[in-house]
Order: sequence, then C-alpha cells, then structure tokens
Amino acid sequence: MGAPERLSWSTVERDADLEDDFPGLRDGAYAITSPKDPTYHCVSWAVGDTKNFWDDIGVKGYYWPPGVPSADSLAGWVAVFRLHGYAETDDDGFEPQDEKIAIYASANGVPQHVARQKSSGLWSSKMGKGNDIEHELRVIEGELYGEAVVIMRRPCAGKRVFE
Repeated sequence: MGAPERLSWSTVERDADLEDDFPGLRDGAYAITSPKDPTYHCVSWAVGDTKNFWDDIGVKGYYWPPGVPSADSLAGWVAVFRLHGYAETDDDGFEPQDEKIAIYASANGVPQHVARQKSSGLWSSKMGKGNDIEHELRVIEGELYGEAVVIMRRPCAGKRVFE
C-alpha cells in the first residue's frame, strides 16, 4: 500500500473561530467534515458513539464506563481505549493494518482531546460540541488541547471500523 492520500487543502471551507482557537489550522491543514452537533464530543467520536457525551459527571445523556478512572485523568482516557482494544505505541505514523488514536493533554497532564486516524493517514477530530474536522496530527496542538502525548493502536479486523 502506498503513501496515504492528502486532502487538497486549497478547496476546503474555512472557520475563523476554529482557526483563532487552533492557530496551527491557519496554514490550511484541515477540512470540516460534518455539521456542528452538541450530542457527542471527541471521546464519543473516537470510540464510535455519536449518541452519548462521554464524561463521568453522572447526568442523563452522559456515559463513562463503570470502574474506569476519572475522565479528568489521562489514566481514565487510556483505560477507555484499552477497553476498546487499543494498546499504547510510540509510532504516530500511518500503518494500514492498525487503527490509531491520539490523546492530547495539557502541560499538567490533564486530557483535553482525542483524535482518531483515518485510512488516508490524516486524523479526525470532534471539536468540542462543534464540527468534526480532518487534519494533520500536530496542527491542533496548543493552548486549548495541549500536545498529543499518548498514541494508541489496535489491529484492523480486515476493515477499518471508523471511516
């Protein structure tokens, strides 16, 4: 299998508010791939559940797996993805046989965001309660989401689950 495809960034819709929040996007390295939808967020999106908002606040419409550490901890987010068959890796590159996620955390180690890698090699993110976007891994790093600090992968079972 050859190199992953890349979007033609010159033809994508722009979002000035998103670019203000994530200055790395100003170089054109993203594409909006869905309308805004407040019913789910990045963890929900990364595990494939767009019906629930994944957090452990104990309110109807919110979900957090029983027995998993707090959603306010990196250990909690890692545990969620381990439940879904992921294991930690140091490799953030594209591997066609694996699905990958990247957990972003602030400087003090609090998880802020998670993105999942697509078969194109690009990453897909649910931006809070806003749009889903396709982007390169590092362009959303910064003040709001911190840095991608944990990469996890799981084998594709013949076909990628998330596309």
